[in-house]
Amino acid sequence: MADQNVSLVIAGGEISMGLADGIVTSQQSVSAETIQSWISPELAGSVRLVDWSHQPSSHYSVRMTADLVELLSQQVEAGAHAVVVFCGSDAVEEMAYLADLLWVYPQPLIFAATHAPAGVPGSDALTVLNEALLTALSREAWGQGVLVCAGGQLFAASDIVEYADYGRLGFAGNFRGAIGAIVAGKVHLWQAPKRSKIFDAPFTPARNVELLYASLGAGERFLQLLTGDEGNPLDGLVIAGFGGGHVYPAWVPYLKALVRDGVPVVVVSRCLRGCVMEDSSFEGAFLKLKEFGVMNGGFLSPLQARLKLAVGIGANLKGEELQKYLLDQ
Repeated sequence: MADQNVSLVIAGGEISMGLADGIVTSQQSVSAETIQSWISPELAGSVRLVDWSHQPSSHYSVRMTADLVELLSQQVEAGAHAVVVFCGSDAVEEMAYLADLLWVYPQPLIFAATHAPAGVPGSDALTVLNEALLTALSREAWGQGVLVCAGGQLFAASDIVEYADYGRLGFAGNFRGAIGAIVAGKVHLWQAPKRSKIFDAPFTPARNVELLYASLGAGERFLQLLTGDEGNPLDGLVIAGFGGGHVYPAWVPYLKALVRDGVPVVVVSRCLRGCVMEDSSFEGAFLKLKEFGVMNGGFLSPLQARLKLAVGIGANLKGEELQKYLLDQ
């Protein structure tokens, strides 16, 4: 590894936060020197620490995450063989997915995820840190886009979900499971991640893309606010619909108005492993929504669809071109 180097970017989250009376706090951040001391001697000589932020991931936005990806890209441009980023676990599935949509390099980008700071009983923060660094420096991770290292396993950024906010096994792959693991100090990758189209030209994802979940008879007031806010217009809207992408009938006039005004509206399923279906023709069914221009989000999760729509709009995709990007066609 002497001729390799990895940038370790601290972007907040559990590993960078201290404890005050047993409570995690960003007011007592862990120093860069302390984090450096947690790196195993075998890896320490290959690591350059970039102490960027100590804020919780719940403080991030799409724009801030895009800024983080720009910082990570600068590490590669400056000669880094790979990049590891430690951020909070609360939003890591979104941050890693957005990074994967924007990451144009073959160099590995590994997000490290843990639920408890170092020093808390049961925390695996130091283990995850070193396993992420080991993965970043492996041949197996090269050209695989963005991976997430958690609980000794590797997940594709395009598939990871956080199903529990505690413990060492709170992450899973929604459709494909873990795609690799770190076993006895060695990285094993048994399948390649599925990635979307990557745009070469730089751009900024759209800022005002909202997400609305369908629920029994609710949401009409939110749509009234969204369609009536002329001072801060929507860039796009994702609807997490019932079942195969169906919505409450009272939503239809508002969705028609948004589409008529040129706002891209995308429907996905709110089911954990759902997809949009075109097999029903009742009022509010996706097939009826499609007739006036609502787009199909396919198998994308609601969180993924919002980020992918923001990227597509930022890349100036419109109409059929945007629809094909959403469906990876």
